[in-house]
Amino acid sequence: MDKRALSAIPRPSLTDKEKGMQMQVPGMCYLVTASREDVKGDDTLILNFFRAGGEGLKPAFRTFCQMGGYITQDLETGKAKWKTGAVSYLTKKYCWGWEAGSIVVASAQERGIIFGFLYTFREKHGMEGHFPDMAQATGMADAELGRLIDGYQERVKKWRLQEKHRREKAMIDLQMGKFGGIPEDYGQFVREKVFSEEHYIFYSSVKKLAYCTSCKQEFGLDSGKRLWHRNAPGWKSMEPVRHNHSVVCPCCWKCLTCKSEGMGRGKLFAVQWSVLAQAHGREVLVRYFCHTKDFRRDYREPGFTTVEKFRTVHSAEKAGYYEMARFKGTDELRWCIDTGGRHSGWFPPAKTDVPRSAVLYNSDIGGDVAGTCMEYSAVGIYIGRAFPCRGRRTLLGKPWVLDWYFNQYRRKPYLEQLLKVGFHKVAQADMEGSGCPWLTGGRTVMETLGVTKAQYNMLRELGDPEEQDVMMLRYAGEISRQEFGILRQAQEGMNSRVYEEYLDLRPYASIRKIKNYIDRNGISQHDYFDYARWLRELGYDMRGCSCLFPRDFRKAHDEKSKEYVEAQDKKAMEEMERFNRLLEGLRRETMDIEPMKLRARGLFIRLPKRLEELRDEGESLHHCVGTYRGRMAKGETMVFFIRREAEPDKPYYTLEWKGKVVQCRGMRNCGMTPDVKEFVEAFQEKMEQYEETFQRKMEGHGKKLQGQGKVG
Repeated sequence: MDKRALSAIPRPSLTDKEKGMQMQVPGMCYLVTASREDVKGDDTLILNFFRAGGEGLKPAFRTFCQMGGYITQDLETGKAKWKTGAVSYLTKKYCWGWEAGSIVVASAQERGIIFGFLYTFREKHGMEGHFPDMAQATGMADAELGRLIDGYQERVKKWRLQEKHRREKAMIDLQMGKFGGIPEDYGQFVREKVFSEEHYIFYSSVKKLAYCTSCKQEFGLDSGKRLWHRNAPGWKSMEPVRHNHSVVCPCCWKCLTCKSEGMGRGKLFAVQWSVLAQAHGREVLVRYFCHTKDFRRDYREPGFTTVEKFRTVHSAEKAGYYEMARFKGTDELRWCIDTGGRHSGWFPPAKTDVPRSAVLYNSDIGGDVAGTCMEYSAVGIYIGRAFPCRGRRTLLGKPWVLDWYFNQYRRKPYLEQLLKVGFHKVAQADMEGSGCPWLTGGRTVMETLGVTKAQYNMLRELGDPEEQDVMMLRYAGEISRQEFGILRQAQEGMNSRVYEEYLDLRPYASIRKIKNYIDRNGISQHDYFDYARWLRELGYDMRGCSCLFPRDFRKAHDEKSKEYVEAQDKKAMEEMERFNRLLEGLRRETMDIEPMKLRARGLFIRLPKRLEELRDEGESLHHCVGTYRGRMAKGETMVFFIRREAEPDKPYYTLEWKGKVVQCRGMRNCGMTPDVKEFVEAFQEKMEQYEETFQRKMEGHGKKLQGQGKVG
C-alpha cells in the first residue's frame, strides 16, 4: 500500500449532525464515518473512527481498506504514525465492540458504502459464511456490519501470514537445496560402526541352538548350555548361556548379552545418532541422522531406519540451524528454522528427538572441510586428539560438538594456533570459558598466549600444558626451567594460586630454598605463606634467613600470629578512637542547630557519642545499626538516636538520615508509633532547612577519617 498517497488524503471532520450523535446514542465509544475513493488505481474504503469523550468526538484513527490489504493511520498525533492492527484490536481498549453497540456507524448511506466495498471484495476473493445481498445493505445492523469487517480483516491477515510463511519457506528451501545425497557406504557405516555395540546372542534351550547377531554365526548348546562351534567341536564357552548374562562369542570373540528366544523382546529397540560433515563451496554442511535397530520382529534380520533430523549451514560469518518439524504449528512436516529448543527443556526429550551422543562418519574431517571457510580451523586435530572420543568408534559424547567448535573458531581463530602446536588443554579451557580471558588473537602463538620465547619453549617441553601453566609463566616473568618445575610440583590443584605466593617472595629468597624449607620441616604451604604475610605487614626485614626461615617454625608461627592479632587489635582501637574524636567534633559543631534542640511528646534526638554506641544500640533493639560504622565514616549516611526524656540512656528508636529520613526503627525493626512518627516528621521539616550545612560538615569529617585511616 502506498502510505504517502494515503497520508495525502485530507484528515476527516464531522458535520454538526454527527457531532450531536454522542448525546443521542448512550454508551457510544466510537462513531464511524466512511468514504470510498480511488487511490492510484486501488479501490480504497476509508473508515474514520472518532472517539467519544468529555470534550466531544475527537478523531482517533482511520483505516484504509483495499482489495489486497489494510493499514491504519493514527489521527491523535500530528505525524503520520501507522499501525497494522485490526479494528477489533484497536478499539478494545475503550469499548466492548460492535456487538455491544459501542461502535456506531454515522448513517445508513455510510453503511451502504462499507457494504459495497465488502461485497466487491467478496465477489473478487470470496468470504466465508453468510453474506447478505445488496438489497439488505441499507437496513443492516452495525453489529452485523462489524462482523463483516472483521471477516475481511481476518482474511487479509491470513493472506499476510501465508505470504510471510511462503517467504520463510523459500529462504529455507534455498538453504536446503545445498544438501545433496549421502555417501554410498553410509548404510554399511550405520550397521558396522553406529550399531557396533548393539548385538546379542539369542539361544533356544529346546532347539539346542544359539545365534550371534554380530558375526551371524550359529552355535550349538551342550548339556550344560555352553556354546560350541561346529568347526571347532573341542572348544566350549567357559560360562553357560543364561538370559541377560554375558558370554564370549566363539567366532567374533565379543562379550555379548544372551537373550532367550522364549522371552519377550519388547525392549530390544536401539536408537543411535550419527553426524556427517560435507563441503559445499566455501560453506560446511553438518547433518544429524537418527537411526533405529529393531530386534523385536526378527532378530536374525533386524529392521533399520534412518531419518535426518537436524542440519546446520556454516559460513564464514554465521551459522544457520534447521530441523525437521511441523511448520509453525501446522500439520506440514518439513525443514524449519531451529529455534534451539532441541538443546533444553525441563524434561529430557525422547532419544529419537534429540541425540545424547553421535557417531562421526568423517574419518578425515580435516580433509573433508578443505577449501571451505573452516579449512584452517584444525577441526581434525580437535576431534582426533583434543576432544575425548569414546571407544573404538568416533563417538562424540557431546553430539553438537562440530557446530560448537565451528562457532568457537569463528569467534576465536587463534584456536588453530593452539591446536597445531599441541596445546589442546589450553584450547579446550578457553572454549569452555573456564578462565583464559588473557588469550588474544596474535600473529604467533607466543603473542596469543602472552609469553616470551623462553617461556614458550618451556611450555612445548611439557607436551600438552594446562592453562594454569601459562598463567604461572605470565605471572612469573623471567623464570628458570628448574624454578618452573618446582612451582608446578607445588601446585595443589587446578584452582590453586599458590605459585603467586612463591613468586611474591622471590625478592627475599629463591623458590627452591622456600620449597626445601617447607618440605624439610613438614609444614603446610598455607601456614608458611600466612606466616610470610604477617612478617610483611608487621614490617620485618624479610631478607634475613632467621626471620623468613626460623629454626622452630611452629614456635615462630604462633608468636607472629599472636603479634599480628595484637597489631590488628591495636590498629582497630586507634581507628576507633579517631572515629570517636571526629564524631565528638561533629556533635559539638551541630548541637546548636535547631533540629538537634527538638523536644516534643516527651522525646528528644541526639547523635551517637562514641562508635561503641552503634553496636550497643543494635544489640539492645535487635537490629543491624551496628553495621553502619563504615558508611558513617565515609559521610554516606548518618545515624541519630531518639530517646524518651524519662529514660535518656535507654535505646528507644534509631533514625537514619541521608538528605531525608531513610528509616526509623524500634525494637526488632518495628515501625513508628504515632507519637514517634509525629516527632520524626517535625525533625525532618526542621532538618530540611539545615540539611546542606549538616551534610557538608558530615562529609568533611568523613574525609578527615579516610585520610587518617579508613574504618571498615
